[in-house]
Amino acid sequence: MTAARTAGIYIHIPFCEKKCGYCDFNAYSGYRDGTKARYVDALCREIAARAEPAARVPTVFFGGGTPTQIPAEDLVRILATVRAHYAVDADAEISTEANPADADAAYLRTLREAGFNRLSFGVQTFNDRLLKTIDRVHSAHDARAAVATARAAGFDNLSIDLMFGLPRQTLADWDQSLEAAFALRLPHLSMYGLIVEEGTPFFARRERGKLPLPSEKSEASMFARAIERAQEAGYRRYEVSNYALPGYESRHNQIYWRNEEYFGFGAGAVSYLDGVRFSVERRPSAYIDVVSARGTATAWEERLTPDETMGETIMVGLRLADGVDLDAFARRFGVRAEDRFAAAVAKSVDAGLLERTPTHLRLTERGLFLASDVMADFLP
Repeated sequence: MTAARTAGIYIHIPFCEKKCGYCDFNAYSGYRDGTKARYVDALCREIAARAEPAARVPTVFFGGGTPTQIPAEDLVRILATVRAHYAVDADAEISTEANPADADAAYLRTLREAGFNRLSFGVQTFNDRLLKTIDRVHSAHDARAAVATARAAGFDNLSIDLMFGLPRQTLADWDQSLEAAFALRLPHLSMYGLIVEEGTPFFARRERGKLPLPSEKSEASMFARAIERAQEAGYRRYEVSNYALPGYESRHNQIYWRNEEYFGFGAGAVSYLDGVRFSVERRPSAYIDVVSARGTATAWEERLTPDETMGETIMVGLRLADGVDLDAFARRFGVRAEDRFAAAVAKSVDAGLLERTPTHLRLTERGLFLASDVMADFLP
């Protein structure tokens, strides 16, 4: 165990009212309240079993699934357990994802009073027709009401997710969602394109020719429109898919994009500590049984080589609008990124996809639309 490390904490709640057809996250519907209660017991036990009282924690993030599918009191209990076993900063960013349909006033007040200070609503679109297409259980009205309820409960650090490239979505549909989102004047927006992952119902439908997706050109136009409209509204795109008003950038997600350390607790959650990436049992029932018996439930782990760590640091760092801090990279690894990856850097710079400033290596505007291809060149 490394003393006095600094690391974020991720808490996974794997339950959903209904799992969306595009979702490939470790999430499940149909679990009863009794199982959910046993899951919370096991989660608190895992947190305690892996305690590092000296570890400084600047961020705690509850994700899923849908964290708001369990009682607010259980989320509060889990947060209290974290605070009892880790040195959570007094000004830590404490976030939870939420379904707009779950956001009643009493629930959100309970979270706010317990110290939660950031909410991220999975809105995806303000078009009710498209919400049904992607299996969401809320309406556009629910989304607007959830934001108002959250503000009344004392939350000012709010975010919503929006998706483009949805089945049968047009540029006009996307403009409607952008207009609705900017009208709410939220401090943070995540706007990203649909990725059809293998193993999801959407993937099976696409294989059968039953998933009418927009063309690549239309999807690129939607991405460009998001960037343009956000800039006009005063938002800074600080990461490929994330936009914020000044001071509201997600502190937790920046830990991932800088390839820094984090703890992960709950079914399927991943941790990255001391150069080792590891995960626990994915299925909630197996997770509950193993943690109840042993306190921990590690299912797999891998130790990254120095080359893998450097490559991943470049890859995730390029997601940031500022790009990779070259001096910080050199201090961390003892070698300069532009020297270690000279061929990959030269290839993308020559192609107009990367640019090197005096301090950073970052994607160009053209490179932003081909980010995955650029990043892949830095992996061993």
